[in-house]
Amino acid sequence: MDNIATKNSAENFPIIDAKLVNISEIAPDFKLSFSEEQYIKLQKGLIPEAMEDKWFIYFENDWLYFHRSWTGRGIFRVEIIKEENGCESEKYTIKEFYVERDEVKNGDDKFDFDVLLQLILWGLLEIDVRNSFSEKYVDGTSGLMLTWALFGRLFISD
Repeated sequence: MDNIATKNSAENFPIIDAKLVNISEIAPDFKLSFSEEQYIKLQKGLIPEAMEDKWFIYFENDWLYFHRSWTGRGIFRVEIIKEENGCESEKYTIKEFYVERDEVKNGDDKFDFDVLLQLILWGLLEIDVRNSFSEKYVDGTSGLMLTWALFGRLFISD
């Protein structure tokens, strides 16, 4: 998919009840940083092509917006910050994210972060981190159903 997602590429509604989550509080040893090349890939976003595509993601004014493709409801939003003193491989960072608590009823910041990581790393950057999610959350039929409901074709595509 070579199209660049914009706010007008699919139906979308803003996050209503956003909870701010600081990544350093839930993953103190983890730094979510990107190179210039990765930053350009993030800006392309993700436009759903079929019912099995569960996410619509677009970039606007240094923010990534993550919406459920069927309902258009906003689930996550993250600001990508340019580090003035960052090296080339770590020029852009994400330090926190907002999550929609009306839609995501689990209330588990770590789980939400793992979902967001899958969407960013695998969905946008094509860095295959699906095993890390599977090892934590996919156990039996209920885990597979959860994974399909969250990611659809994104999780099983090559």
